[in-house]
Amino acid sequence: MSLDAAARRRYARQLLLSEIGEAGQERLSGAGFCRGAEGDADAYAVAAEYLRRAGCKESEGEGTSVHVPTTKAVMHFAGKASLRAPAAAVVGAFAAVEHLKEALGVGQPREFPSNLTLPPKRGQSPFSKG
Repeated sequence: MSLDAAARRRYARQLLLSEIGEAGQERLSGAGFCRGAEGDADAYAVAAEYLRRAGCKESEGEGTSVHVPTTKAVMHFAGKASLRAPAAAVVGAFAAVEHLKEALGVGQPREFPSNLTLPPKRGQSPFSKG
């Protein structure tokens, strides 16, 4: 599959990245994705938007499932109801990046770290491991 002129314009910035380039963009354009059975709907919506913009195609029940944590895990990350929407956005963006890594065959895709919370516990860095 070769990228046509419209695809080259649309994905021009991605084509410039050595991690993606033309071969990677062709892989992304051919990569399908679907929603996993238990993932949080809001986090999946964010992930799906990023993946569509990257050139991946969403299909119902076909393609690789996007690994989005459950609603319970998103709420744990949020720490409180008022932070649920931003937490879902962060989790969804993370899931999209990990899915792109898998589609491109770069790096090692990972699950969202279950020990992170928003906001961090008093006196704890948001990046600490415990």
